Amino acid sequence: MRLRIAAPEGPLYAPLLSSPAPREVVLIRTSEHHCAQLLATSQVEVAFLSPLAYGQASQTTEYRIIPASALALEGYTERVWLAFRPGLRTLRRCIVPAEAHFLPQALRLLLLELYDLEPELLPRAVTQEVDALHDADAVLSWNETHTDFPRLDVGEEWYTAFEYPLLLGFWVCRGEELPSTLPHLLLSLARSALPAIDSVREASPIPPLPPRHGRIHWRWNQILADALQQTLTLLYYHG
Repeated sequence: MRLRIAAPEGPLYAPLLSSPAPREVVLIRTSEHHCAQLLATSQVEVAFLSPLAYGQASQTTEYRIIPASALALEGYTERVWLAFRPGLRTLRRCIVPAEAHFLPQALRLLLLELYDLEPELLPRAVTQEVDALHDADAVLSWNETHTDFPRLDVGEEWYTAFEYPLLLGFWVCRGEELPSTLPHLLLSLARSALPAIDSVREASPIPPLPPRHGRIHWRWNQILADALQQTLTLLYYHG
């Protein structure tokens, strides 16, 4: 039987899925929310889930975390941005990617914690920040852009607020027995030579400030296990 695996679409997750899948694997790229649905209904054996999806499902189903590749942002990482309309005085409306499930909730918690703000979140397909900011005060984006809008690095702000990495996803399976080679198989899907931890340093700092820096975690480890528990507690507390 072929192994069915569900993983989110989008450039944010591309380094984890850049290598060709083996013949014994059926890789389904879909929305973050649909990945969780496929695993919950046993339409796949393995899925890449966010802490939100994992927390919701584990209340009723026994899930196991597979110690393989993962994705978490620790400090300044240049991966997820919140861009603002120039001249902004207050934040009332924020456009978020329609295909995202966890990140908009993480943004909501972050803005509440740091700035006591609760803007209306508007799901939409985000292609260009310049277009999105015609209709809102801010836009959450992970597209590579070259606009000059004021912006926050969401991974950096999250680490400042909560002092643990922003965990975006990890591999999960149901409680049934699966091959012992599964962690190695999932790691083999990632980009060739992808490190367990990638250091990021700001290329063009603004003098006299020193360069900002951070790390991207590409592999499950104890830091991410601790971050998951703290994230689940945070999500539970804020409902």
